Amino acid sequence: MIPNLALRTLSEQEIADIHAAMLTVLSRTGMAVEHEGLRAILAEHGAELDAGSGRVRFPVALVERFLADAERVAPPAGPRISANVPLYQGPYLEPGTNRLIPFTGELVARYFKLARLLGGLHRSMLNFPPAAARPTEPLEMRVFAWKHGVHEAGSIQRTSLCPYLLELYEILAAARAKPVPELFRGTVYVVGPLKLGATEAEQILFFRQRGLRVRIGNMLTMGGTAPVTMAGAVALHLAERVAIGLIDRALFGSRTWSMGGPPVPLDMRTLMMPYGRPELLLGNLACMQLARHYGVGGGTHGGLSDAKRPSYEAGVQKLMTALPCALAGGASIQAGLLSIDEVFSPIQMILDAELTSALRRIVKGFDVNADTLATEVIEAVGPGGVFTAELHTAAHFREELWEPMTWSREMAQAWLAGEKKIDVDRALDIWHELMARPDPDPELDEATERRLRRVIERAGGRV
Repeated sequence: MIPNLALRTLSEQEIADIHAAMLTVLSRTGMAVEHEGLRAILAEHGAELDAGSGRVRFPVALVERFLADAERVAPPAGPRISANVPLYQGPYLEPGTNRLIPFTGELVARYFKLARLLGGLHRSMLNFPPAAARPTEPLEMRVFAWKHGVHEAGSIQRTSLCPYLLELYEILAAARAKPVPELFRGTVYVVGPLKLGATEAEQILFFRQRGLRVRIGNMLTMGGTAPVTMAGAVALHLAERVAIGLIDRALFGSRTWSMGGPPVPLDMRTLMMPYGRPELLLGNLACMQLARHYGVGGGTHGGLSDAKRPSYEAGVQKLMTALPCALAGGASIQAGLLSIDEVFSPIQMILDAELTSALRRIVKGFDVNADTLATEVIEAVGPGGVFTAELHTAAHFREELWEPMTWSREMAQAWLAGEKKIDVDRALDIWHELMARPDPDPELDEATERRLRRVIERAGGRV
């Protein structure tokens, strides 16, 4: 038995209404594309230009044809949960003291060392905090990521960096004997709502001229860059995702598009963009259902928290936004991340690894067969018996019963007689133990790293 949550957030009529709203937005409002060359390319592929405003409108027939021609992907085969350890800009929550301190290169390396040793955690970087004040930060981020076996998310930031980014990837490709397009990672974002800026367009076209594809992302906020109503925000999000797909089709001939993650609510009192609210879950489920409706891929944005320290708030918010999505097809826990995208905690990472492990047990389900039904064992033990000492129990308990690292495993009296530790205390013990282990070997040879750093030095004097 594998648990599966049916996707019924939207009725068929509501899906049709959202689809119609998306067509209205794209055909009447359109998208501001702040680059004449990119607008011309879109016009060649059927878009309508408004020369005065710089808007590009997508006729209904063009959109419907694009959707009909798009490659369809199979829906998720079943429930799935993963975990990612991301790093953005923000402070490090020091274990044992709970002081927020600036990241150093050594602390970043130790943070990802912990993620590696915990196992089963994908590691990714959008920024490199120690270089945040330097214009070469996107270059330094990539070299650090390549050296430490971390996925670089593709931040470009400055158009003047594009030639140096290209040179870095060419050096890496030569060292790893792989083609540059296979390794290249570049991402820009729509400035919501419905605006592709001149800088982003220039970066896309720079790499396109060299046979490389820059990905386009988006993120809307309910009540900020999107209507405050969930229906309006989801419709606008769908319109942006389809527009991004149309741009990819015109630039790269791509026949795929995806729903991406959902709009995020705003806190109307503080204007904070919280990630631990129920609206984020509703948006995730709606976007997952729409992805299945259109037969395209779609991610979720969950497993996050607004809490500032490891706490009940952190655990509940991560679980609330991840578990239903995992059962509906797929979700990820953002391990170690607190306060939206601001605080990075090794202790929270360990607690999140524990939560991910428990959720993996849930989505795994259980087997029903002659052996697991155990009728003969039940007969042998009989009424009033105990199964603890049975060979059947010894053969199956490790597979059937999940075992925690940090969650409680004793009753109150045994706990009081022992060290009286709770989950965060045990997580601190695990952190000390893992950090005492040898550091992993770097994944860049010294000669390649020197070549990459010389590129950064040249860039630093010119950008």
